[in-house]
Amino acid sequence: MSLTTYDVNPLDNKNKFLENPYVLNKAAKKIGSTNDLIVQLQQLKLHGVRTPLISNNQKIRYRDIYLVPVFQQRVLGYFKAKKNQGKSWTNQSILQNKNSNTFVQLNKLVSNREEKRVINQAIRAVYALNLDYAVVKIGISTGAKPWVLHVNAKYDANDAISRLIDLAVQEFITDWDNIAKTWKKEVVIGADPEFILQDMDGKLVLASNFLPIKGLIGCDQIWTNRDRNQRPLAELRPIPADNVRDFIINLYKGMQIGSRKITNRNLKWLAGAMPMKGYPLGGHIHFSKVRLNSFLLRALDNYLTLPITLFEDKNGITRRPKYGFLGDYRKQFHGGFEYRTIPSWLVSPTITKGVIALSKLIAENYIYLYQNPLEDIFVQKAYYEGNKELLKPIVQELWKELKQLKDFHLYEKYLLPLERLLSQGYTWNEQIDFRKAWLIPPFHKG
Repeated sequence: MSLTTYDVNPLDNKNKFLENPYVLNKAAKKIGSTNDLIVQLQQLKLHGVRTPLISNNQKIRYRDIYLVPVFQQRVLGYFKAKKNQGKSWTNQSILQNKNSNTFVQLNKLVSNREEKRVINQAIRAVYALNLDYAVVKIGISTGAKPWVLHVNAKYDANDAISRLIDLAVQEFITDWDNIAKTWKKEVVIGADPEFILQDMDGKLVLASNFLPIKGLIGCDQIWTNRDRNQRPLAELRPIPADNVRDFIINLYKGMQIGSRKITNRNLKWLAGAMPMKGYPLGGHIHFSKVRLNSFLLRALDNYLTLPITLFEDKNGITRRPKYGFLGDYRKQFHGGFEYRTIPSWLVSPTITKGVIALSKLIAENYIYLYQNPLEDIFVQKAYYEGNKELLKPIVQELWKELKQLKDFHLYEKYLLPLERLLSQGYTWNEQIDFRKAWLIPPFHKG
């Protein structure tokens, strides 16, 4: 089902990118109910989705089976098999079994841990297969662990699910129509990039030794040694802004506050993907005044994450796919969302300014962006494996398209320096105290 943009696309009519990418479930032809299940599960495993493809041939026993219809980043509800029926459900009978299983609609705040895990895995599975909607079969094993058993893009056998998905599709088309007709470029950017403290012996120093939990600079919510008071990661939380310059000023103010609070002058402040083994860092970017959908997430994966991947050092791949998986997001209380795939970009002002400007450009213009190289499984593998040789020409094509956007000139002073680093094959060094590049004294000179 094809969607339409209502403004004049700024790309040249002869440009090869003009094929409309806004087709709901474009990948369904490849991934239907008849698709090779092993191939499907292998692709899901690549993205870090838990599947039965485990290396030691262990047989998993499921105490419950869920059937979950998903539309983009929303679960529409679920069927749950009774415990004595779980083993008898097949991919087809699970759709046709209407009498003995109750459909639960998710019209309330989900608080149940198992429900949350099922929802998370179902949405991830549909997105990982480049679909917009499908039905996901999930088995629950001991410890409330969800396992994705099958993703079915053909769901006609169940009337209740068909009605729900058809309604969601029609609502989205109407919503998209309204968005495109009244397109406003007023995206507000926020962030909470993480960093880590390291002493002169190369050992971790807890951020909680110096920083509060809340504030413009504080501790991430992750704790260590089962002690909620021992928090290893620091994060900056600049006040959101609707322009790049104000955001960078707010970020810099947070660093200055941190330089006063972190009183040990012999510590390094390290950013990147994983400057210390076992401590992956994120460069989460918050978006407000723009609606979350799969097309926006895919634009961020392609046009933001792939260029940033070229800057990563060899430690970047160790963060994936548990962290840094494609399409990673989290909804926020303010009505927006945070994009969580990219690593911490605090390594230098040039990269930071470029990342924020690029994020804003993409969010404000994604309906005009036409490429999706990550729909190719080989490009997905290249991302997860950090294969820069394969990704570099792809990023060059993506960048050409970005430069043809009418709004590119608004961010040129931030994006052209980033482009120069890309052309130079620059790789960041995660072992250098990033305060040096930011001129935040006192920084570690080693």
